[in-house]
Amino acid sequence: MGKIKLLIVLFVFLASLTSVFAVNDTKQVDIVYFYGNTCPHCAAFEEWLDEIKPNYNINPIGFEVYENETNRELASHLASEYGESFRGVPMIFICDEVFVGFSDSLSMKIKEKIEHCSKQECIDSPLDKIKVCSVQDTEKEKLTFASVIGLAVADSINPCEMAVLILALVALLAKDPKNRKKVLLGGLAFSSAIFITYMIYGGIIIQFFKFIQGYFSTIGSYVRIIFALLAIFLGFMNIKDSIRYKPGSFGTEMPIALRPLMKKLVSNITSPGGAFIIGVFVTLFLMPCTMGPYLIVGHLLSGLDWLKSLPWLILYNFIFVLPMIIITLVVYFGMKRVEDVSGWKDKHIRKLHFIAGLVLVVLGIAMLLGWI
Repeated sequence: MGKIKLLIVLFVFLASLTSVFAVNDTKQVDIVYFYGNTCPHCAAFEEWLDEIKPNYNINPIGFEVYENETNRELASHLASEYGESFRGVPMIFICDEVFVGFSDSLSMKIKEKIEHCSKQECIDSPLDKIKVCSVQDTEKEKLTFASVIGLAVADSINPCEMAVLILALVALLAKDPKNRKKVLLGGLAFSSAIFITYMIYGGIIIQFFKFIQGYFSTIGSYVRIIFALLAIFLGFMNIKDSIRYKPGSFGTEMPIALRPLMKKLVSNITSPGGAFIIGVFVTLFLMPCTMGPYLIVGHLLSGLDWLKSLPWLILYNFIFVLPMIIITLVVYFGMKRVEDVSGWKDKHIRKLHFIAGLVLVVLGIAMLLGWI
């Protein structure tokens, strides 16, 4: 009887040892998946992975996307490598196949794919494609630089932005024509107010798009297409104004109805402190003619971490207010009178619209093609 028990124990040991060697002998299968911290289907998938690990030679690697913008961007890039879009979590990549969601029926398909890939040489591992995405990220960063610069330039040469500053400088000179120092401080205060306020607007816009991408990830690709089309639309509207100019055109200049109120507000500027305070309120009047490119750049930056998006936001807004700073310095040093600057703006207004329009159309097409 004792010998029989010994044989049974020996048989069980050899059988388990054989199964271990069998698992180790199979090809390791890389499983890359994206999940959310509060997603119940994701939790169920991870529990299922723990259950099958002893029986399969798998290498699961998970990336959280609800709270990590970098991982969310990686999910979008990896999905595009598979000819897909990021459609929600859990999103699971095994060899050359993508699975979205998790259920009992889907677990059977995933298990079949694991078994198939463990016995045969499969097409690229998703880890190899992640390396490709990392290389693409470097290239995309260069393109992001070009796109942010381009959108900022298109926004900064908007005639209505220049017109508002010119009105502010006229108001300051009217009170004390010989006090150029007040013109300098007032112009810089006015520009600083617009810079700071637009930085706050930018943060709100980016946070809004982070919310959209985090909790409505299925529409992320459509949002991108919408903003690409918006850029092209605004570009053609600017080009239209360069051919047949009409003051107060929709989306490119301040509406005619808002101009009397804005002029009345700006004419009350009497000091640098007043210029700063009124500059904050003036941004509300600038929104209709400058917010289009800003919404587009906010969408582009929403896929980055806050610390990474902040330098881009500062760069954009510095370029946006740069013409204001230049005009202020030109008037302060007596190189040009305010009337001369206003005349130059009116004379070249069609060219300004054409340049802005061309930049927006090119960037919109680049967004549609996935270059940025």
